[in-house]
Amino acid sequence: MSDLLIKNEAGTRPVATANSNDPIGAQNLRVTNLDPANLIVVGNDYQVGFDDGTNMRGRTCTAKAGNTATFVL
Repeated sequence: MSDLLIKNEAGTRPVATANSNDPIGAQNLRVTNLDPANLIVVGNDYQVGFDDGTNMRGRTCTAKAGNTATFVL
């Protein structure tokens, strides 16, 4: 399981943290333990990568239920 950092679209501000069992380069990156979940909005774009700030890639949130979400390249 990887620890992830989710930043705003520009990559200038952390928005949330999460975990994922999917490879960081997966087309559909499913995340769990989203914290805080209320700041992630379906349809919005984010930079998602490892919690140390590496491998950040632009992704769109396409689904969210509770503290789980899917981000697509």
